Amino acid sequence: MADGALSWLAMVAGRYFADGEVPKRGGQLLAGAVICYRPYECADGWITLGALEPKFWQAWCRGVGRDELIEKQFEKPGSEAHVQVVEIFKGRTRSQWTRFADEHDCCLEPVLELDEALSSELVQAREMVVTLDQPGVEDGVRQLGIPVKLDRTPGAHNRLPGPALGEHTEDVLRAAGYSEEQIARLLEQGAVAGLPEGTKQDSFLA
Repeated sequence: MADGALSWLAMVAGRYFADGEVPKRGGQLLAGAVICYRPYECADGWITLGALEPKFWQAWCRGVGRDELIEKQFEKPGSEAHVQVVEIFKGRTRSQWTRFADEHDCCLEPVLELDEALSSELVQAREMVVTLDQPGVEDGVRQLGIPVKLDRTPGAHNRLPGPALGEHTEDVLRAAGYSEEQIARLLEQGAVAGLPEGTKQDSFLA
């Protein structure tokens, strides 16, 4: 996991290896250092603009009727150009900006809340939210899907449902070397807990 996370720093680390300069928070090109590539608050939420390539920035500027901002693409936050861009974004709602992005190829997307992201068309199409059967839960249990999609060896979730409280207590104790008599005594004394009385273990299997 650490290796995978570190690999996402390839561009940042590459620049550091080249010039030896330690990056500062907010000072990276792709972390808010320029006005064409950063999140902006709109009338009812947030959107993110990723117009790093000139064609995307030009499309955004022309779409809002502000051609004079084209040459200001790489201005810093706090600049006069930034103040103007901030005000422009506040003038429309998130849904209006989403429609704007459909009409103008400017690399702009809404910032979604978690519930919105999990129910989005993209997440559903990618099967990144799945529902697993679980005894005692009428609608099943939702979990995140498998992120790596392989044709010949596709991943899969565990086909068995989550165990009930105490379902595997006796199996674990046997594997640890306890005798049947010892296990019975532990259960009787309340030192360990098994399945509730009257519950069959096979009733929890899929």
